Amino acid sequence: MVKKLRPQPKRYTLQKLAALFFVLLLPAVTIATAQDNTEREQVVEDIMQATVFIMQTYEIGTTQAISCVGSGTLVSQDGLILTNAHLATAMGPCRGERIVIALPLQLDEPPIPTYTAELQQVDPAYNLAVLQISAGLDGSPIDRASLNLPHVRLGDPSSLLPGNGVLFSGYEDLTATGVSLVEGVITGITAETNGSEFAWLRTDASLGGGMSGGGVYTNDGRLVGIMSSAPRNLGTQADTTCLSIQDSDQDGIITERDPCVPIGTPITAFRPVVFAHHLLNAATNGLSSADSSPPGPGLSPNIDPLVGRLFVSSGVNPYQYPGRIISSAPSGTDSLFLFFEHKNMPPGMPYLLQITRDGQPMPQFSLGPLVWSGPQDGIWYIGTEGKTWPDGLYEFTLLINDLPVGSVQLRIGADPTENNILSDLVFGIPDAQGNLSARSPVFPATITQLAAEFSYSQMIEGTAWSEIWYLNNEVIYKITHTWDAGRDGRHRLSVSSEAGLPEGNYQLEILIEDRLAAIGLFTLAGQPTSDTMPIALFNGRVSNEISNDGKPANAIGTSGMAFPFSSRSLYVFFDWDNISTGTNWTYRWFHNGRLAISETQPWGRNATGNDMWIGLFSDQQLSEGEYTLDILIENQPFISVAMTVGSGTQAETGTDADSNEVLITGKVVDALTGDSIDGALVFFLDVAFESPAFLWDSSQIHTQAVTDRNGQFELLRGLERGRYYTIYVIADGYITMVDDNVTIFRDQPSPTDILIQMTRP
Repeated sequence: MVKKLRPQPKRYTLQKLAALFFVLLLPAVTIATAQDNTEREQVVEDIMQATVFIMQTYEIGTTQAISCVGSGTLVSQDGLILTNAHLATAMGPCRGERIVIALPLQLDEPPIPTYTAELQQVDPAYNLAVLQISAGLDGSPIDRASLNLPHVRLGDPSSLLPGNGVLFSGYEDLTATGVSLVEGVITGITAETNGSEFAWLRTDASLGGGMSGGGVYTNDGRLVGIMSSAPRNLGTQADTTCLSIQDSDQDGIITERDPCVPIGTPITAFRPVVFAHHLLNAATNGLSSADSSPPGPGLSPNIDPLVGRLFVSSGVNPYQYPGRIISSAPSGTDSLFLFFEHKNMPPGMPYLLQITRDGQPMPQFSLGPLVWSGPQDGIWYIGTEGKTWPDGLYEFTLLINDLPVGSVQLRIGADPTENNILSDLVFGIPDAQGNLSARSPVFPATITQLAAEFSYSQMIEGTAWSEIWYLNNEVIYKITHTWDAGRDGRHRLSVSSEAGLPEGNYQLEILIEDRLAAIGLFTLAGQPTSDTMPIALFNGRVSNEISNDGKPANAIGTSGMAFPFSSRSLYVFFDWDNISTGTNWTYRWFHNGRLAISETQPWGRNATGNDMWIGLFSDQQLSEGEYTLDILIENQPFISVAMTVGSGTQAETGTDADSNEVLITGKVVDALTGDSIDGALVFFLDVAFESPAFLWDSSQIHTQAVTDRNGQFELLRGLERGRYYTIYVIADGYITMVDDNVTIFRDQPSPTDILIQMTRP
């Protein structure tokens, strides 16, 4: 059942949660979480007040015209907003020139344009972005420290399952009178190439497309997801999903000749908020990054996006290609993945997967429309695990910009006896004994031979089959064989060159007659070593300044070097060898063990060179602590360089704690009776760890204390402002409390007193 909720005189009572909760206290003022006895209406109101309306505008003559609209969520009192990347950047129909933020001053009335915002962080791979309110509508700058805006706290989506109830908040369309809050249910989980098996959570709630970018919440008001939708097409012509709402050509009337504003289609999926953690971490700390690499190969002009074959697999192997390609499946199948090849796909392009069973729509398995956030070329998958597919004839149809570009059929409940089955395709370098070693998606360039091995079953002698090898999308070897290796077993192929195989991106296709039976990809880069692993990126070194010619301008060192408190930048320099243009590479900055920035792009430099750099910058000065840069090729790590700013140690203890840290005192009580609990253990993990990574090792604990006979405690080490921490509270006879999202705000007073209320089983 789906409900739309708005504040009403009637009061909604929030059921008490079995889990424990804590309350951060300012002096004499309680900052309550939604896990105490606050009534349901207050939870609803808090969520809606933190929901903003986002408009991208551009100049036409002397007026501002709207190019696209959507929703967003305030996640800090100083104006950080979490939303979709396509609403915050120039992507698809959105021009990205000016971002206007409208606030819900009255929840049942249209939002009021109040501020403009700037892009702080963006990750197109997940269609997520963080904005910062920066100025008034007249352009006058705003001191973010002076803002005191309503905002929400992050929750943990990892435990969400189909059937769980959630709340959705946003602006349904351009005609909505105010922010809407809708109650719905999670109906499924969808996997996708760039988000593993937890890429999307699906729902069948009635959610207008204007809610894209808005928040998804647990019933206690914690933000656990960001809705995402797209128009069915790029909105170049006015229709029901692209509305002409303004007299842009200034002829005195609004007609279809005026540029239209695209509206997302009804929302069917949302992105778990964990994919935004690194963006919020970087935005909170004022971090940004850049590199000296020129852009890689761009989109081919005047060529529409191309989609190749569609095929279905029963699983995905660790290297992100299909485990076993199938055309039928037995009853009870609960794992299916649609794969498709694509070229020249621009960011922001609408895409939609429609699935039917015996001709009837199956929305519980379909996905989209969404905006494309993958690479421009490659192989992509969308799928589900753990949800049984009913018997029937399924058709998977992929639409790009509202046009069908391919389809494939699969029958479930068919005779499980299927002939000519290939699976478990892997690549490797044969060792002296003939075994495959160094199984990986990346191997050294210049090796003379690389092998592929696969399992086979139910093979029929005499069947025609082919192997086709590609290098950078061009066929380099193709041959057709007659099968003579028996019914079941393992088989090996190889590609070789006496002069050495060149660097680049390779693909192997195996066809049985005309049917694609297996496909796999690998990359050759770098020089071989004694253990057959390549050296493609190497000689990493660090500095905190750079000269005008792109060289280190200060002391240069290796991993582990320390820099002074005053540092506002860090640079890592490195050399490279045998990397082909277009090869996907990634760099990731971590601060105190937490991901802050991640960037993936196609390689745009020459194959070999020196002194490329990647920089990390702060708008003030870098916070004290450890910084690590990891550099990967096709998701395989090649360089990891660590450095510290300041001492790199944890905070001082007791009353001598640094002014950027908050001392915590508090009391632990019984939630029902209010009685003090003595002997309770209270501890915070180091910022590098959250509860899933806690091994009950004392080295992972930042600070701890035990309550006295009055339930009082005092933590001896401070918690750094602007950080998220994990708290544990353990007491005999009570449910252990764990919270991964204890936020220490930049303006948090020190000391801060917290009240922890514990419940019995």
